[in-house]
Amino acid sequence: MSVGALRSGTAAEGAEPSAELLRLLADLIAIPSISAVSNLPVVDYIETYLAGHGVTSRRLYNAASDKASLLATIGPADAPGLALSAHTDVVPVEGQNWSSPPFTATIRDGKLYGRGSSDMKGFLATVLAAVPDFVRHATRRPVHLCFSYDEEVGCAGAPDLVAATAALAVPPVLCLVGEPSSLKVARAHKGKFANRLIITGKGGHSALPHRAANAVNAAAKIVVGLEAIGASLATITDDAFEPPYTTVHVGALHGGTALNLVPDRAVLDYEVRTIPGADAVAIKARIDALVAEVRASLKAQAPEADIVVEPISAYPGLDTPADLPAAAKLARLAGSNEAPITLAYGTEAGLYDEAGIATLVCGPGDIARAHKADEWIGLDELARAEHLMHRLALALGDTPSDPLF
Repeated sequence: MSVGALRSGTAAEGAEPSAELLRLLADLIAIPSISAVSNLPVVDYIETYLAGHGVTSRRLYNAASDKASLLATIGPADAPGLALSAHTDVVPVEGQNWSSPPFTATIRDGKLYGRGSSDMKGFLATVLAAVPDFVRHATRRPVHLCFSYDEEVGCAGAPDLVAATAALAVPPVLCLVGEPSSLKVARAHKGKFANRLIITGKGGHSALPHRAANAVNAAAKIVVGLEAIGASLATITDDAFEPPYTTVHVGALHGGTALNLVPDRAVLDYEVRTIPGADAVAIKARIDALVAEVRASLKAQAPEADIVVEPISAYPGLDTPADLPAAAKLARLAGSNEAPITLAYGTEAGLYDEAGIATLVCGPGDIARAHKADEWIGLDELARAEHLMHRLALALGDTPSDPLF
């Protein structure tokens, strides 16, 4: 079913998202804002939409000026308020077997399919659909709209936006990151850093390995060392997470071209996901020492050998106290009395928390559907998220029945 066909229906009040929300989500999905390309078309769309409601916004460009974050404030800028955070980029669709066009919003059996529907244009569209509500009701406290780029490649676009948000005349007292959590309030997730090691050895014939420097052997030594570091970190646990310890993971190892040739190059990708309280700096130092030891051994075989470290991604963890009053209030506004949960995946929330802004994660959709073919979000999930936005708008008003702060 098309989005237009659904909008012409006569669903019961509250059973389906509004026509405006569906239109916005369909428009956002139709803009293929994959991280590898410019996100300016989606920024243009959002900026124009906000301007149509009398809301001015500010762009924060990357160094190449081909991508930008967007920051806008609705309500009194001289009062503490709420930040709503979303990213505008999505992951690619190449090699995936979609049953409908990935960049066309398609409705089947109460689900809206399309790239980014769950992660996280569903939340983004919900926030935009609530702009008239915020303009009308956010009179006592402001709401700040914080839309970033390049989240899918390691939260690369968020730092400048977070810094600008923290530097507002009156920074927000709470940030809500709308990553898909099935509208459960999440208070914590692990941090992460990931690197690529490019190992250069010295090639030669396999019959004369002593005259060469085997890059694959060097990579294998690093893999064994990383496994040992991971095993030592697994003894320190936090049962709030699954698994309940810091993990060290090797995701890729490539090297060599033929059995009778000593490989002169290998590439190794690894990541570390840290539980709250883990000393990421100390862990990095242990890994650096491991790499330095293997590099020295390799150079002893061939002076031209080397190991180059290329960062892939990094973001801090989130560890908001479980008893933060806003967590219980946000859950109540979302229609739940469930205690805050923790997340297995990372978000930009840790950056806001690191900047001194109390941060929670809560959004429609399910991360298990993200990055896959036939990504979808339930119409009922969108409707619930829309109700949450309306309640948040009322909570920012002059006489809120259930104040958020």
